[in-house]
Order: sequence, then structure tokens, then C-alpha cells
Amino acid sequence: MLLLASTSLQASSTFAWLEADKEVPSKSDPPISILVPTLLEEATSIFRTVNDIAFLESMKYTVSLPNHPLIDTLLMESRNGTFDNDDFPRIVTILEDGAFSMDDYKEAQKKGEAQFALLTDMLLYLEAISTTWFWDFKHYETYTIRFTRYGSGGSYDTQTGTITLMTTPTGTFKNYRNPINTIIHEIVHLGIEESLVQKHQLPHPLKERLVDTIIKILFGDRLPNYKIQNMGYESLNNHIRETIDLVDLEIALAKLNR
Repeated sequence: MLLLASTSLQASSTFAWLEADKEVPSKSDPPISILVPTLLEEATSIFRTVNDIAFLESMKYTVSLPNHPLIDTLLMESRNGTFDNDDFPRIVTILEDGAFSMDDYKEAQKKGEAQFALLTDMLLYLEAISTTWFWDFKHYETYTIRFTRYGSGGSYDTQTGTITLMTTPTGTFKNYRNPINTIIHEIVHLGIEESLVQKHQLPHPLKERLVDTIIKILFGDRLPNYKIQNMGYESLNNHIRETIDLVDLEIALAKLNR
């Protein structure tokens, strides 16, 4: 008990330092890059969206797909379980028919790059404060933001630290006018996937609630328009309310599952 008390005091003093205007060491180059997709990468985004349509619809996600009659056929095949890898060339044909242009990502790229300074500052703060936690938040040396016109909004790849973000030719984004909200959302997903989500086999709605709660606690002042999704598990906020509660999230998750 004395050891636990001492550790808690140490964590509290660390938070006091970190919370002082959230000042953390700076880096000269942002650990972020933007990738404009190729035609084949966009075909992959469409393929994955069609393949996962049953799950996406069950979670009430809305998706963006090319306005093409063949898409309806592919969606029906997916729901019936007959969609497979042999359908990939058909998706490529849709894009070659006019559903793909490199110019469609220029506005999104400008808006993404405009957020590099704030996003870098938030990443540095996250890196610093996570050293006080009793669980491992995974950091990546670089994060790649890959834009797509197709999919459900945002996704992440734990192998590469790549974040896929849906946009439009006019540079708008799903759910938010500012892409930084979705980018930081996916970064937190990357950070907790192995140590919390996979380890404790968290269901999808709880995973989303946990990510939203972490962001609200750490960055609510910087992201005033960030929204907590309505996917249930509101009781999580009975156990996680402030920065100190993030020190040992595994205890909070254990209490939630009792």
C-alpha cells in the first residue's frame, strides 16, 4: 500500500508539470506525412468497404462509395456472402471509368497540412504524459495520413501507423469540418489497440467510447468540437473522469466488467 501511495503521488506531481500550459519539448520536423492515394489504393478502400458492409451497417456507420450501378450489385453480393477477391478488377474498372482523379485530394491535403503544428504539439504532449501510465500506449516514429474518397470515415493500420481519412473533392471531411478531430481519434486507436483493446478483448462500442473519453480528457480544451459517439457504455465515465484516471486504465476496465 505504501508503494502504491508513493507511486500515486509521483504521478500526481508529474501531471502538475505536464499540465502547466501543456508545455513539452519541441521537435523541428512534424512526425506526420500526407499520402495521396493511387487508383489501386482507392480500389482497395472500396473493396474493404464493400467486404465489410454487413458490419458497418450493424454499427450504423454511413459509407461513401462511387455512384455506379455496379456498386449496388457488389453490395448485394457482399451481404449474400458471394463477394470475394475475384471482384477486385471490377472495382478497378469503376475507377478507370472516371471515379478517380488525383486532383480530388488537393483541398484535403491543404487542410491537413494546416493542422501539422497543432497535431505535432498534441503528439508530443501525448508522448510525455503516457510515460506516467502503468500500461503501454504505443507511439509511432511517424504517422502517415492517407486520404480516400471512399469508406466509412476513418481507419488505422497498427502495422504501419497509417491513418486513412475520408474526404471529398472540395476538401470536406466526415463528421467534422476540421480533420484534426478524426486524425487524433485514429492515433489514440493505434495507441491502445494492443495493450488494451486486444489484451482485454474490448467490444467495438466500448473501444470507441474509450478512445473518445481519452481525447476529451486530454484534448477537450484544444478540440472543443470533438464529439463522443453515441455507441453506449456511458458507465465508463463513472470510472474515467480526469487525467489521473488514465494512469491505470486496466483497473477502470476491470471495474466496468464486474
